[in-house]
Amino acid sequence: MPIDLGLARISKLLKHLNNPHINAFKSIHIAGTNGKGSTIAYLSSILTQSRIPNGRFTSPHMLYYNDCISINNEIYPWDKFKKVNDFILEQNSLLQLGCTEFELLTVTAFKIFELEKIDIAIIEVGLGGRLDATNVLEPYSETSKGGVIASGITKIGFDHENLLGHTLSAIAFEKAGIIKAGIPCVVDRSNNKEVIQVIQEKAQQQSSDIYLVDGINESSPPPTLSDFKLSTAKEVLKSSPLRGDYQLQNLSISLKIIELLTITNHINLTLEQIKEGIKHTSWPGRLQQITIPTLNNLSILLDGAHNESAAIELGKFLDIERHNNNNNNNNNNSGIIFIIAMTSGKNIKSILSHIVDKEKDTIIVTAFSQPDQMPWIQSYDIKYLQHEASLYVNDVDPLIETNISNVLKHVATNYRHKNDTRPIVLCGSLYLCGDVLRYIEAATS
Repeated sequence: MPIDLGLARISKLLKHLNNPHINAFKSIHIAGTNGKGSTIAYLSSILTQSRIPNGRFTSPHMLYYNDCISINNEIYPWDKFKKVNDFILEQNSLLQLGCTEFELLTVTAFKIFELEKIDIAIIEVGLGGRLDATNVLEPYSETSKGGVIASGITKIGFDHENLLGHTLSAIAFEKAGIIKAGIPCVVDRSNNKEVIQVIQEKAQQQSSDIYLVDGINESSPPPTLSDFKLSTAKEVLKSSPLRGDYQLQNLSISLKIIELLTITNHINLTLEQIKEGIKHTSWPGRLQQITIPTLNNLSILLDGAHNESAAIELGKFLDIERHNNNNNNNNNNSGIIFIIAMTSGKNIKSILSHIVDKEKDTIIVTAFSQPDQMPWIQSYDIKYLQHEASLYVNDVDPLIETNISNVLKHVATNYRHKNDTRPIVLCGSLYLCGDVLRYIEAATS
């Protein structure tokens, strides 16, 4: 069943299962257009290093259907995942609720968290917020074992406009729908002013404290983690393996949430555990440098960059790389070889216009494989995307190939082996990043 936003179906299914999201564990709920996954990765790693049992639910999956659910930073095993998922599917069928695939996956995650007896679940909004399946979560209270103890809103930009609205205010309204009554919410201060205004209005309605953070400033003096304050975010970011200046924003949200939960006695940890958690954070497919041993250690930068906000950040990163290459090579030929696929319906201009150089870059177009359990997701036709790409670069490779292994061999043979030393960047879709990571896993196993 394709995307169908609403909470009625999932609420009925969860009630039938005794509401594990209310009765079994506490939650941290994260919304936003970009940065949700990185923020959650920081939180999960910090909690894991602090030996606080935690679960993580993110979407979409990267390599395999079950990798959207992790326990203590470890992907939940397929056999155990399938057993729970099959049970949820059976209950949905018996009750004839007609839940969507994402609703069923969300319930599966909640049930797994209950079975694994975690303390805190870190949950990413799937799409939007107000009507997203994950927003069935309720605020924590002293009378219940579970519920939301903190929420976070990362950078908001344009994406899924057909479902969320065509203005930043409209999109922000949907994202702000996760703010729970009386529960603190930490927000990326770098958001557009109209976004901040919408969030603050929603927080006021919910009597929720809002904390605006950017790694340097915040909206009120930090509470008291005696040896730790947000002003150290920029410093501890140096130990993070995640790249990109925007990670300062994501890390700041994570640190503020950790700080607030420490103050309210939901968790108890030390500065050293926080630092260790940051150092061990992993989040694939975002400015991730990989090498392919079977292709003479071909080096590729992977980045999903699937919407305009993400493309802008990738463009900033690549501008620095181009500048460094110019200085190192003492010339102006700082071109890049792009391998690109995009989900059908995405705004091609809003992505390519921020990352490519018309004169110096080459684009190789491909298509990603069909994601598991997501039949409504389709890749752009290669020939169509090649035509559109030709509006932004002069050199579009004529290759027509959907198999990522053949695309990578083509790059190695027709570019690297012919002394084309330009950096290689694969982007436009997290599903394409997943194809590459699966290929490497299979080739090296």
